[in-house]
Amino acid sequence: MENKYLSPAIYPDVVSTSSGDYGKTATPFVHKELKKSLELVVSNPQAKQKSCPLEDMFSDKAKTLKASVNALLEEIKLREDLNAYQTKKINGEICRQHTELMQLENLKDHYPFNLTKDLSETKANIETNVFELEKEKRQEGLECWRDLMFLKKYLMVSLKDYWELARKRGVLKGGSLEK
Repeated sequence: MENKYLSPAIYPDVVSTSSGDYGKTATPFVHKELKKSLELVVSNPQAKQKSCPLEDMFSDKAKTLKASVNALLEEIKLREDLNAYQTKKINGEICRQHTELMQLENLKDHYPFNLTKDLSETKANIETNVFELEKEKRQEGLECWRDLMFLKKYLMVSLKDYWELARKRGVLKGGSLEK
C-alpha cells in the first residue's frame, strides 16, 4: 500500500493511521521501560559511512530490523484504532437501541392491551439486538487482544534481534560483552 491511510471518502468505515487522522488517536500500548528503547530503535539515524563489507552487512540488517519494528508499530496502531472505531460504532448502536426501548416504555402506558402486546414483542426484539451487540463488542475486544498479542510477540522478537545485532556490532568494534 503506497498511502499510509485509506481515504475516508472512499472507505468511510476504515480508521486512518496518518498523522492527520481526523481526530482518532491510538492508545499507547508499550510499557514504560520499552518506550525509550522503541523510540531509539525507530528514530536513530545511521549517519556513518559504510566502511567494510561486515559493516555493510550489519547496517543492512539494522535497517531491515528497524523497518520491521516500524511496520509492527504501525500495525499495532492500526489495530488499536480499528478496535476503538468498532467499539464506538457498536456503543452508538446500543445507545440508539436503548433510546428506542425507552420510547416504547413511554408509549406502553398510553395504548390499549392489543397494541401493548405488539409493543412487548418489539421490545423483546430490541433487547435481543442489544444482547447481540454486546456479544459482538466482546468478540471484537477478544479479537483485538489476540491480534495485539500476536503483533507484540513479533515486535519483541524484532527488538531482541535488533538489540542482539547492536551488541554484536559493539563487540566487533572493540566493545565489551556486557549488556
